[in-house]
Amino acid sequence: MFRANTLILVLAFFSQGLLAFEASDNAWPDASATFFVGIPGIAPSGETWDAAFKRAMAAWTTATNFNFFAEDQGGDPCAGQNTGALGNGIGGVGFADNRCGTEFGSNVLAMTLTTLSCTNPGCTGKKDIVEADIVFNANENWDIYSGPLLPQTSEFERVALHELGHALGLDHESSASAIMQPFASNIATLQPDDISGANFIYGGTISTPSIYDIPIKLPSKTSFSGPDDVINFAGTLATSDASLENKFIDVYQLTFENDSEISVSLSSLQFDPSLILARVTSTQQLVPGSTASDENLAGSSSANLQQPIAAGSYWVGVTSVAAADTGSYNLTVNAKTASEGSSFETFTSIYGIDVEINPNPLIKGALRSNDQKFDNKFIDIYQFEVTETVTLRIELTSSLVDTVLLVVDVLSDQQLGSVFLRNDDSKFSTDSRIEATLSPGTYWMGATSFSPNDFGDYQIQTSVVLP
Repeated sequence: MFRANTLILVLAFFSQGLLAFEASDNAWPDASATFFVGIPGIAPSGETWDAAFKRAMAAWTTATNFNFFAEDQGGDPCAGQNTGALGNGIGGVGFADNRCGTEFGSNVLAMTLTTLSCTNPGCTGKKDIVEADIVFNANENWDIYSGPLLPQTSEFERVALHELGHALGLDHESSASAIMQPFASNIATLQPDDISGANFIYGGTISTPSIYDIPIKLPSKTSFSGPDDVINFAGTLATSDASLENKFIDVYQLTFENDSEISVSLSSLQFDPSLILARVTSTQQLVPGSTASDENLAGSSSANLQQPIAAGSYWVGVTSVAAADTGSYNLTVNAKTASEGSSFETFTSIYGIDVEINPNPLIKGALRSNDQKFDNKFIDIYQFEVTETVTLRIELTSSLVDTVLLVVDVLSDQQLGSVFLRNDDSKFSTDSRIEATLSPGTYWMGATSFSPNDFGDYQIQTSVVLP
């Protein structure tokens, strides 16, 4: 661990105003943090501040793969701040009139001060979180209560939930219903977007919305690279799940990097299971002719599918034969590589650069020294179709290359249309992100580098942004 530089990241929660979580690209190395909790005083409701703060810690620990631990003694959140040192090694929490010598600013309820440690000599890219301290604005009128916000009274526990989200590595999220929205609201508990954000950083199942109003679950292992992969899930159909034809359903997204022979087995002792498999594009459209199901009409305790599939991303649906059934289940997916690589069609464009027709929401590739070049930089180009107007978020990430992402629309004669989007620096220095509303048509997506002759692995993740 390089500690040549120490950074203090300050994140605030505002008092008024305001699914796609925002991760800060910084994380605790062991997926856990300890706070020294000894906040003096009792809220007007009669409950201690400590109890509410510990409850907020427990909510994150229960719902995600991150663990918060509490020490029953006070910790000054401002100790060691503004000294240039790497904190004092103690995660403190408490009320103060100012943010460790600096004014809070208008409408700021609380601040999280996160101490970061560089992981390379240049202090670039991901950093380790080594300490987090939370300061609540003592100038505000506080209480502990549930339900909608009360006039002129800030609610402590939901603000604690928000600040603990910053402490574990989440940023503000303005576009989804989340406790991590930048302004206090009537949201008082963790939302699916919050949980998905934490699990994205620390592993575990995350959920993303779909155009079909059914959340899509993304397990910690979602990609099959071969030659013989097996993953198992244990889940539960519950009344809180989405429903399809009056039947509760869980949907998992899995990506197969090679053409494969797959075997999917679903079993339950509590309901008659039914299994659905469908290939999807980056715009969440179902690929024609790619849907299969085992409705288990015989009424046994298992449903099974076994068939060859093309490389790509698939949704696996777990549901029941009878309406409104609930209960636990086990899902096993086995994939044997049928052939190394994929059957995606590739053609040479009029510009002399090869284009791969790849509709997948997740693409893993590599810039190589034998790739074709554009502007003296290696480039890979992928073609995808948009059939209905949609807002897409396309993210190009790499730990080896300072990436540049391009998106253009292409006419029938391969001439470029009016859309030309370019991004070489999203939230973080080496990754790229484009979020745009695209009209129906054919598009090319280019993965390249900022500097000439760079090469290395990369990943492109495309997701639909819903209103």
